[in-house]
Parts: sequence; structure tokens; C-alpha cells
Amino acid sequence: MSSDPGVKVQRHQRGMAWVRVECGRIHDERLEETLGRAVREWRGKTGMTQVRLAELSGLTQAAISRLEHGKCMPTFPLLERIARAFGSALLVSVEPGRGVTVTFAGSADVV
Repeated sequence: MSSDPGVKVQRHQRGMAWVRVECGRIHDERLEETLGRAVREWRGKTGMTQVRLAELSGLTQAAISRLEHGKCMPTFPLLERIARAFGSALLVSVEPGRGVTVTFAGSADVV
């Protein structure tokens, strides 16, 4: 479905296709930068603007920009608002020796 190496398509147990964008931590990248990059990449995959994401999440466009550029550490409630605005699951995993992986997963029809 996609030639982008960060995009994976998986079948949900009920047969629904899910598109996943995974962002692993880049060497010396801070957690807030990894989270921001994941938001920016998923927003790009869904074709959403910063303004639209701000409207749907109840934030300002400036706040979305700060988040995407790793200028702030988002709280869990803020990440929940972002995930709700995308209509996507947001998964953050921490693995010893592998760092942090941030994954947005949503139905294939949003991409």
C-alpha cells in the first residue's frame, strides 16, 4: 500500500486494515522530539493541516507547531486530545536497548 518504510499496514483481528506510522528515536533525539516528529508525520500522512489539527484538538496552531518541533513535553491528556483529533490510536513503547517507539495507528481510509 505504501513504499514509505515508516508506514506499515496490518490487519486487525476483525479484518479491518490499519495503517501505522512508526517513529523510533533517532540517535540523541529527545523524547519530546520523537513525539513531535510522530505527530508531524502522521498529520502529513492524513493530509491534515496544523490549523485543522488545532481546531479538532482544542489547541492553538502555535501549540501544535511547538509540539511538532519538540519544543514542549506533551502531557498524557494532551496526547489523548491529539489522538482523538486524528481518530487514531497512539502507542508509545519503551524497550530496553531500543529506546522509544511512537506509533499512530488508524483505519486505512484516513490516509
